[in-house]
Amino acid sequence: MLAEDALVPRGLQHPRFVAVPLTADVAALDYAAYMASPDVIRVHSDGRWVVDGFTLVEDLEQVEQHWRDHQAHRAFAFTFLTPSRNEGLGCLYLNPLRDYLGRAGADPELLEVLPAASAMVTFWVRQDQQDTGLAEDVVRSVDGWLRRDWPLDTYLFRVLPDERSSCAALEAHGLRQADLALPAETRPYLWFGPATGASVLKQRPGGSG
Repeated sequence: MLAEDALVPRGLQHPRFVAVPLTADVAALDYAAYMASPDVIRVHSDGRWVVDGFTLVEDLEQVEQHWRDHQAHRAFAFTFLTPSRNEGLGCLYLNPLRDYLGRAGADPELLEVLPAASAMVTFWVRQDQQDTGLAEDVVRSVDGWLRRDWPLDTYLFRVLPDERSSCAALEAHGLRQADLALPAETRPYLWFGPATGASVLKQRPGGSG
């Protein structure tokens, strides 16, 4: 997704949370947040991610793969922690947008003009934080972070309609909703992104970007 010599931010700080790379050092906090959020995880993953019977050992295996991808600049995973760093609050993922759109059957002309340094941004917030305004703080802060500090040409947030608090936060932030024709994707994803830097994507009118 990014060149090996690209400068990748080490993390994000906000009064309500910090975002740090998802590594073995924070895996136990990540696992606890995951297991405390069964409904959120099922909705976010559309039932694809295991909750019942999922173990810390299995989580560590996934975390180690996330970290290998992070180091190779193939994809990036961060965990949200409380400012004191003693509790997990959710996760943030940046994956290659062009690769995903190719698998989903996007128009080849779109893939041809879409820069390699393009990210698909997904996130989830811990279940007991769904109606606390944390999702709004995450969207606002992460969007500014991506615009300001990341060497990305463009990015889109991806969310499912049933991710109620995440959808509301993205809409409230004023991001523009993109219409993407993806014939190989059966899930009804919604896409939100900034107007600046996303001119190659067909977008719905409205929103300040």
